[in-house]
Amino acid sequence: MIQKIFKAIQKYLFKDTKYFLLYLYRYFQNNYHNNCKLYSKEEFLNFIKAGKSIIRIGDGEIGLLHYLPIGGYQAYSDSIRNDFLKIVKNYNDNSKYILMIPLYVNQTNTELKNAGRFQGYMPLKLTYEMIFNKNVKYFDQHAFYRDGGFKELIIPYIKSKKVIIVTNRQNIEKIKKSKFKDESYYYIECPGENAYESRIKIQKDIVELIDKSGSPKNEFVVLMGAGLSKPIIYDMCEQGYQLLDIGKGLESYFFEISVQNII
Repeated sequence: MIQKIFKAIQKYLFKDTKYFLLYLYRYFQNNYHNNCKLYSKEEFLNFIKAGKSIIRIGDGEIGLLHYLPIGGYQAYSDSIRNDFLKIVKNYNDNSKYILMIPLYVNQTNTELKNAGRFQGYMPLKLTYEMIFNKNVKYFDQHAFYRDGGFKELIIPYIKSKKVIIVTNRQNIEKIKKSKFKDESYYYIECPGENAYESRIKIQKDIVELIDKSGSPKNEFVVLMGAGLSKPIIYDMCEQGYQLLDIGKGLESYFFEISVQNII
């Protein structure tokens, strides 16, 4: 316990003082929880059909908001932190994107501790309390990680669209060798790590692909499995593009594997 406190002091006391003090204050409140409002599946599907984009904020993005890298996946920078602050703080009922966050945001400290998830999701609860808009609804960040979730929520909609898949080379090659190889998908390759630094190129590639097709942008939907390049979604949805941040939902559906165990 003393070692954990010392590490927390090193990480947060001077760089993220408000968060550190709030953590200490809330830590011993066993019934501490939020009352985050959530969209139903029907509401979510209606927004997707209306052309809204989606952005998922999980424990990794929460860590970036508190000056931490995602080990072996995404380096920290002030630029990426500021972009995610903008995504979170500007989210409202008129946004052209739906923000998805883990349902653990509403669990009590006791519930999280009993499930062995306190350390992973206490930062989410505190960050929601500190900076998230409490007057708007959110959707389940793990919806596509649940078995059958991607197939239920996304596949019926994208069947009527031209589909662009943005992911790393390994995933692209696996999809092209899978039973989906004959589907007329478009592909854009992104790095497997530190994809944020490639966001400008990825965005340029998406725009050029759609422009060269000769079809209007509203006939396309972009499936983003491109790591922390998510600020692309925030920028492009304002320009009339629809991008869906699906994370490992891509692997779950296209590779027919269960990723539900990581929720």
